[in-house]
Amino acid sequence: MSALIFVIAAAVLAMTPVPFVTYAPGATFDVLADADQPPIDIVGAARYSATGTLLIASTSVTRPGAPVSLPEVLYAHAAADREVFPRDAVYAAGATNAEIRNREVAQLATAQSDAAAAALRAAGFTVRQVPMVQSVAQTGPAVDKLFPGDFVLEIDGVPTATTAAVRTEIEKRAIGDPVTFTVQRDLPDGTRERLAVKIDTTASKTQASLPVWGGNLTMGYSYDPRISFHLDSSLGGPTSGLILALGVYDRITPDNVVNGRVVSGAGTIDGVGNVAAVGGIKEKLVSAERAGAEVFFVPSGNCVDMEGVSARARIVSVSTLDDAINALDALADPATEALVKGCT
Repeated sequence: MSALIFVIAAAVLAMTPVPFVTYAPGATFDVLADADQPPIDIVGAARYSATGTLLIASTSVTRPGAPVSLPEVLYAHAAADREVFPRDAVYAAGATNAEIRNREVAQLATAQSDAAAAALRAAGFTVRQVPMVQSVAQTGPAVDKLFPGDFVLEIDGVPTATTAAVRTEIEKRAIGDPVTFTVQRDLPDGTRERLAVKIDTTASKTQASLPVWGGNLTMGYSYDPRISFHLDSSLGGPTSGLILALGVYDRITPDNVVNGRVVSGAGTIDGVGNVAAVGGIKEKLVSAERAGAEVFFVPSGNCVDMEGVSARARIVSVSTLDDAINALDALADPATEALVKGCT
């Protein structure tokens, strides 16, 4: 009888969800692939051919609403290509699936804009910083009027060069007053339009006397070529920024830096090309190597995570987009190949 009770208790324990998230190697995606709808589309600048494969390497992460059992956690803890984290360390406590998804969409739009800006700067194009819509509240006055990626040029005819300038102009109004945003919007067909959008202000939920427009702004990057990305949203998050920037650079310059190789890596990137550390770097390495990666870029801030990791790919440590471009050039020449630094 006691054995039966033990078996039942063990089965219940195994099926009971635990508050953890698991990381595992995910899928890969070639941003240089030739397709009817190219992963990177360019309008307003020369588009060059590129040889080789440039892979976004992803991490498969437990989704916010998905349960994780104790056996799954124990297996992920023991496996060399998996990791376990407390759920609250990955997802904000109390956040709904919709809120998490909206934040991911906003992060994706910002990451793609930053990657394009960094690549264009490296290629010698003029890049300007402009206030940009990062997210729009689904129940606010701007819903279906302004969209993530819209650049805010003026408020009621007053030029706004910073997010603070936008906020200052709006706070001059009374709650309920209409405000006209002059925005620049890139359209799916590659064209760009300037339009006026009228929005009625509403009271802030945290400060009843403060007028707000119903969204958040960040400083985005505006440039004359139109760069658009066609990616599976599960693969194109902020951690793919470095690879997206390399892909844009290879398409807008004749350099052909990938040059027939299979290259991958990870790293967030800002609009001036600085590369920062990411989560799940070991899982991304495994997914890239399974796809045949010969070179794998690791942000210098992630080198501590690579201690003890055995890799088939050439690990290259980078802090900027220029580091990655220069490393690919050096690796192509036997005389300079040994000068490219890894994480050790």
